Amino acid sequence: RGLFSRLVHEANFNMSTSPQEAGLKGEIRSTIVTSKGNACPIAVRLAWHASGTFDSSDGSGGSDGATMRFAPESTDGANAGLEIMRNMLKPLKAAHPELSTADLWTLAGHTAVEISGGPQVPYSFGRTDAADDTAPPPNGRLPDASQGAEHLRDVFYRMGFDDREIVVLSGAHTLGRCHADRSGFVGPWTSNPLTFDNSFFKNLLEMKWTPKQWDGPFQYVNETEELMMLPTDIALIQDAKFLPYVQLYAKDEAAFFRDFALAFSKLTSLGCPAHVNPLNSRTQAKV
Repeated sequence: RGLFSRLVHEANFNMSTSPQEAGLKGEIRSTIVTSKGNACPIAVRLAWHASGTFDSSDGSGGSDGATMRFAPESTDGANAGLEIMRNMLKPLKAAHPELSTADLWTLAGHTAVEISGGPQVPYSFGRTDAADDTAPPPNGRLPDASQGAEHLRDVFYRMGFDDREIVVLSGAHTLGRCHADRSGFVGPWTSNPLTFDNSFFKNLLEMKWTPKQWDGPFQYVNETEELMMLPTDIALIQDAKFLPYVQLYAKDEAAFFRDFALAFSKLTSLGCPAHVNPLNSRTQAKV
């Protein structure tokens, strides 16, 4: 039995990390965290954006197919800069030709969360790669950071998420920063952008956020102007239904980790065969 077949079998019948999965995670870690820098945030963003195109009404989009290899998805403005991580992972794909690019991208995102101090995210292998660009999802399905609460609901409800999952997945902003040459926005959300914790939610509640005075797109900054928030971030504390979850995760990091692990695993399984979703037989977390 080849590596790919063993991965699919062991991941679906044994929820603990298999030796093969652990080995791949080790190779991913050596690839995305080097003496030159730490690329964990962009690895999470690649997995997120490759998955966040799913439409539950017709089953299109999602991580299966790794369709961001092709235009127009690869040239979507929302995916600017992600070619850096796609190219970074290509040697690993070459070293493991039996592993799909779709599995590699999503596993890299899960691994990045874990090695940044976050939770272990349930994972199953079995995604496949589209042979060509004949069925890519249309551009415009990913969240637009310049919008508000109703836009978030439009995007996330389309994928099958609820308000709690919208908030917890927004917590991925605890990693990384915005770059003017990619999104147009500038700055990190937290003072430790390479650490996965609940600082994003604490900052939302504990800091004063005001519009940034500049020539770029509308965003918010804290009093020192060292940190930033996007309009979609501020919407989480302005919306009465989102706010209780922000308060929960700011107070209880364990709850954030638990719920993020489940929601991110669900996200990266969207558009995939049922056996790829490790949560099919699991009980969802409750308040």
